[in-house]
Amino acid sequence: MIRKNTESTENDSGVGIIKSSLILSLLGRASSWIYRKLSLGLIGGLFSSYDRENKAVTDSAAVCGMRRLALGDRLITPAKRYIARGIENSTILDFVRRTLDGMLSSSMKSYGIFMFSAALYSAVVYLFKTFRLDSGSGVDISVILTLTIMLIMSVMMIASRQNLAGALLTSPSARLVLFKLAGIRQETFEGREEKEGKFNVAFIAGLVFGVMSFFAHPLVLLIGILGLIAAYIVFIKPEFGVLAVICVLPFAPTMALVGAVFYISFCFLLKAMCGRRSIKLDLMDGVVLIFMLLMIGGGFVAASSASIKPMLVYVAFMLGYFLTVNLIRTRDWVIRCIVGAVSSCTLVSLYGLYQNFFGSVEKTWQDSDMFSEIEGRVVSTFENPNVLAEYLIMVIPLMLAAFVVSKTPKARLAAAIAGLSAAGCLIYTWSRGAWLGFIIGILIFMLMYSRNTLTGLLFCSLGIPFLPFVLPASITQRFLSIGNLGDSSTSYRVNIWRGVINMVQDYWQCGIGIGNDSFRLVYPLYALSGIETAPHSHNLYLQILVELGAVGLIVFVAAIFIYIQSSLTLHVNESRSDKYFSNAVFCGMLAVLAQGMTDYIWYNYRVFLMFWLMLGLGAAIRKTLNSTAAEDIY
Repeated sequence: MIRKNTESTENDSGVGIIKSSLILSLLGRASSWIYRKLSLGLIGGLFSSYDRENKAVTDSAAVCGMRRLALGDRLITPAKRYIARGIENSTILDFVRRTLDGMLSSSMKSYGIFMFSAALYSAVVYLFKTFRLDSGSGVDISVILTLTIMLIMSVMMIASRQNLAGALLTSPSARLVLFKLAGIRQETFEGREEKEGKFNVAFIAGLVFGVMSFFAHPLVLLIGILGLIAAYIVFIKPEFGVLAVICVLPFAPTMALVGAVFYISFCFLLKAMCGRRSIKLDLMDGVVLIFMLLMIGGGFVAASSASIKPMLVYVAFMLGYFLTVNLIRTRDWVIRCIVGAVSSCTLVSLYGLYQNFFGSVEKTWQDSDMFSEIEGRVVSTFENPNVLAEYLIMVIPLMLAAFVVSKTPKARLAAAIAGLSAAGCLIYTWSRGAWLGFIIGILIFMLMYSRNTLTGLLFCSLGIPFLPFVLPASITQRFLSIGNLGDSSTSYRVNIWRGVINMVQDYWQCGIGIGNDSFRLVYPLYALSGIETAPHSHNLYLQILVELGAVGLIVFVAAIFIYIQSSLTLHVNESRSDKYFSNAVFCGMLAVLAQGMTDYIWYNYRVFLMFWLMLGLGAAIRKTLNSTAAEDIY
């Protein structure tokens, strides 16, 4: 016991000596002085005044005048009641309810008969296609494996003595999806009496499934059934749709995501018309709405008539922002979305690392003469290493926040593994702009997390000259090449910027309209010799300026500035640890906006969607922390 006290005293004295050292003492005072000036000075007041500005807008004469008109009480509320009665009493909705109740109460034996019949007739169809039609395609292992699993599942279902509701209540995977993720209440499934299923109907349904397998893979049909179930869950819980989009975004095709966002918007509007959800806009939402309207105008008034299609995609994905802000309004849903984003990003990162060490890597986007030691760049589920890097740097700060906020060793270990895998994948994208953005984002997060970070940075800056001796030569050479015009990638971008600046001089008022077709149509007229085929400007801000004109760029910058104000205001005024999730989203946005200086980060539609989803999540976290709303009851 005495020995332990002695060791503790020695450790405390050692720490005290370090803390009282002259260098660290001076660094600590310098750090405190900088923080004090930033928080109390003009900069601190400017960037932490969102609440005052938002209140000024809501109390403005225009808004108060609209309230005095009482349009909500005179027109909107009666219309909502009328629509709600029509929807609630509709024949279609009544049929869906009765069908769902019947399915939940039906015995698992009937579902087992369906699965057995589906597997049996799918096997007959497969044998007919393979041998009778002489397709010459050989044996399809995936079909055989799918049908085998279906047969095994059918036997397990037939042996069960529960109804579907009881099976879902006792299944760990079903409980995870339905109750933990979708937020459906367990009371919906409890207390249901078992009804004897209509076995002949189940058998015939399996026969129909088998016939349809002639035209589609059985696994595709099963996924289609799961998709219908997911669509119904989204219908009753649109919040689940937002979560699902965040999770599947890196893996789903663009048009499927467009359809999903439009469907979620439809379900949300139905809920809002029935009074079960509400639409609330504040200052930031209003500015984003103005920018979306400018995007719509940029699609109709454009140099190319083909701009309408990308405009519709952009508008659909910008709706993701408003869906997130208006649906993710409780802490439970915020955490679900964060876990979904982190989990998906981890899978993407692990696949990228697999590509680098065991698979094939892309060699298209690199200067092989200047960086001959780089064997290739990973793309994971994206088509381009820079696009992958843009996605990663938006999510990695959330992993750091999860590590900081987590209270159990298991949760911290999971967050650490996720963060390290994503950071490792980011390295092997070899995207210098993303590296720089990542450093900016993580440093700002740490500065917001602790005042001691600045002291540590000032101290660690003394070791910067020694980094080339510690880091691998390939990473050091790649990072130090930023701004080197001898690199073909850098010189290519600079020459494109020069051509785009020539365009801006003629189109700065209204722009050329959005979309790659408009850019490809006009840019060659202003391009430098040999750089006539660029797909975009390789700079987010130049691209917005050339597409939407000065007004578009001003509105976008205003939206980002107001978002920065809202995030910093929350950071200053909020003491709960959940604010670090808001800080993480904020730093992810800063990171990708920094990369936007060297690349057009919206060129990939999925990254465009992720940008607005994350921006909406940041706004949703602020609104959640500012409100006292409990878990929704509808």
